[in-house]
Amino acid sequence: MELRELTKKEFDQFALNHPLGSFQQTSSWGRFMEGDKFHAYYVGGFIKERLVGASLLLSYERKKNKERLFYAPRGFLIDYKNEELLKEFTEEVKKFIIEKHGVFLKIDPYILVRDRDSEGNIIEGGVYNDFVEVNLTNANFVKVNDRIQPKWLSRINLKEKTIDDIFNNFSPKARQTVRRNERLGFKVRDFDFKDIDKFIDIINNESRKYNTIVPTKTFYLDLKQTFDGNIKFMEVYFKKDEVTSNIDKMISEVRKEKEVRINNYHNSKMTAEYFIDKELEDEEEIKRLENLKDYFSKCSDDVSMGIYMFITIGNEVVALNGGIVDEYNKLDASYTLHYEMIKYAIDNGYKYYNLYEIGDITDSNNKLKNSYNYKKNFGGEVVELVGEYDLVINPKYTNIARKCFPEYLGVKTIFK
Repeated sequence: MELRELTKKEFDQFALNHPLGSFQQTSSWGRFMEGDKFHAYYVGGFIKERLVGASLLLSYERKKNKERLFYAPRGFLIDYKNEELLKEFTEEVKKFIIEKHGVFLKIDPYILVRDRDSEGNIIEGGVYNDFVEVNLTNANFVKVNDRIQPKWLSRINLKEKTIDDIFNNFSPKARQTVRRNERLGFKVRDFDFKDIDKFIDIINNESRKYNTIVPTKTFYLDLKQTFDGNIKFMEVYFKKDEVTSNIDKMISEVRKEKEVRINNYHNSKMTAEYFIDKELEDEEEIKRLENLKDYFSKCSDDVSMGIYMFITIGNEVVALNGGIVDEYNKLDASYTLHYEMIKYAIDNGYKYYNLYEIGDITDSNNKLKNSYNYKKNFGGEVVELVGEYDLVINPKYTNIARKCFPEYLGVKTIFK
């Protein structure tokens, strides 16, 4: 095998079509991370002029001794079943790193351990990638505790699915909420990025509630610039007049149903007990709708309820970060936002809709348990990734490297 440095264009042509591709194995992510503490290299392994594996390698230089730590975020992009290919590629990458004065390499491949359903239960007869740890170990990698990136994700497989297929797999609560929000008139639109401070306020509020560390405004500005057309900021909103008009229509529909029922009752088409029960239910519904109308009538004319940031590149749409304004949390508008973005993903040929981090669902102390309980309403699959592996290049620096590896901003929830 011959290892060569690739141009950004060459790398993206390979990476964006690879089944293990992710937004962190793109030249966009490489450019973004170069604005922080890293230098990006793009390497590819060739056998008889055929590109058989590639990876973005991020290099971080510790100022004290000038040793360089390397990281392949969600890499390598290679066939992990092919043990000899993996070993050969690893050896060539190791030589490349040594040439660049590197002492350490960390990888965390974007490959799941086994198939699980939305509840996290292992699917009998499903994918079980037990060979990955074996083959990585044979390539001299050492499995370590996960701390750099999320290991547990919630993801919806969109391959050969229609929006109706996906919607029918939502939980009853999610389906009811989406349909209710449609009737009310909740909608989704592109967020005007010049108002980024509004998004930052939401993120900061989420941080205060959950005691997490969040990236700076500069992080989002740089991300928007480097990903350009592959990043979307979307907001879920309503217009007061439209919502109040829709509620009036809903009240009118209930009253028409009451009239029909009263006529049927007088014509002896139902029992008195059933009639009274339904009348009480309708009176409660009318009262609820009138209270809802009163609430919306006091709102401003055009209300943004929440904003999310999505990476749209390669095989998937990733719901990376965002939140709902506290005042509107009770309206469950986030269901509408995700539903509309799932439709966008299907319409544009993406294979997955990634709801992202959910924490270790096997851990009773999982701090992201509420996030997991919410995300499983969309009927996706729990993805347990294989985790982090280190390649020891210079044993003298291994402990220092593991201890001092820089925080990988913006892709993992870090609690204060």
